[in-house]
Amino acid sequence: MSFRINPLHPLFAAEVIGFDFSAPPETMPIDEVLTAIDTYGVLAFRNTTPPTDEQHVAFSRRLGPIERGKLIKVTGHARLRLALPELVDVGNLDPDGNILPPDSRQMKFRMGDRLWHADMSFMDNRATYSLLLGHEIPPEGGDTEFADMRAAFAELPRELQQLAETVDVEHSIWHSREMAGFPPPTEEELLSRPPVRHKLAHVHARSCRKSLYVTSHASHIIGWPRDLGRGLLSELTKFATQPKFVYRHKWQLGDLLMWDNLATLHRATEFEDALYRRDMRRTTCREREVTSPDAAYA
Repeated sequence: MSFRINPLHPLFAAEVIGFDFSAPPETMPIDEVLTAIDTYGVLAFRNTTPPTDEQHVAFSRRLGPIERGKLIKVTGHARLRLALPELVDVGNLDPDGNILPPDSRQMKFRMGDRLWHADMSFMDNRATYSLLLGHEIPPEGGDTEFADMRAAFAELPRELQQLAETVDVEHSIWHSREMAGFPPPTEEELLSRPPVRHKLAHVHARSCRKSLYVTSHASHIIGWPRDLGRGLLSELTKFATQPKFVYRHKWQLGDLLMWDNLATLHRATEFEDALYRRDMRRTTCREREVTSPDAAYA
């Protein structure tokens, strides 16, 4: 299989033209894909029609351990819309294919997607790659923005780099949801996903470049006064999401967008979500195999 790569931004992000998702998974040039994602952090695979759910999952499995399991518990969210357990539903449709009411708990939960975040930083076993496929996109709005955390780390003052490499940060899905206006979590929601901690910066394992790991799920710096730690996290996020570090992706039907959560942040942008349908399906790869029932939602 031959395909070509065209850069989309001076620092990171590229589009992939000519990748055949109908090919047998064992014949796919996965080493070339991994080399490209290490280089660019974000890859936009252009397809004239969306790959099938089965093709989406089969390709994702070639990239590493894949998330497969129940969702984070959102009270009142009982039935799933998608048949394959590897797929996370990040659209605005209910199980019957109708647009969710804006005041529903599920839609309020999804508002957290509009904050800068890395998928599943609230897990000990973090997300590596996310692969988001657009099956149905609104006629306007709904772009996805990405920020290059490796480039941002490289431009930090040396003293901030050293500090970021030494402090631990607590991450919680409920912190980011509270920031986005989600109602106070219920007891079953809290129990479904307790907080974890990660370093504020790390060495990206494959590219060996240092990267910030600041995300809306990051609640506070361990051992610091809460207001002081949150102030630093806010300032670092503001620095790392300057326009020069950001690529904005305008969706085309059939796009499969792949990004590295350990090298980038992303966020959804607004659209008329009570008017337009948006069917988006995501697979998520993990740092290591999932050996017990787990959760993946945002």
